[in-house]
Amino acid sequence: MTAKNKLQQYISVVIMVMLLIPISGFSQKKRLKPPKRISKIESVDQFVDNSFELYHKVFIYDSLTTAGVKVPADIENELLERAEQDIDSLWQVLPTIMDDMTSGDENIMVKGKATLNLNKSKKALKYCIKTMKAHFAGSNDEDEE
Repeated sequence: MTAKNKLQQYISVVIMVMLLIPISGFSQKKRLKPPKRISKIESVDQFVDNSFELYHKVFIYDSLTTAGVKVPADIENELLERAEQDIDSLWQVLPTIMDDMTSGDENIMVKGKATLNLNKSKKALKYCIKTMKAHFAGSNDEDEE
């Protein structure tokens, strides 16, 4: 019985250690994929498309800088201009999303799909904000020194 108890204790300690080790340290950074199906609400689909276009640009920029590749200033400026255009297009679509989602024109399945697509775009935009803060806040600190 004592060997069995020791084995159970050993297994429980191993499980606890495995759960306490940060999983993100072992995982590979994965790219978010845009939703496979459209929601049939035009404003939501446009918002999701624009947010994933912005995500694509930020992800590529982050991948290049993380890999240590020096991004030329011309390309960086072009990326920033296009990202600014994507953000402007997001702001233009945003007011119509609430109207389309709260209207009774679409059934609940279409609205549910639109909500799922908006949640995916929310994850993509959170990544964009976090990454851009890290790159540009970090570059400002380095410039001041």
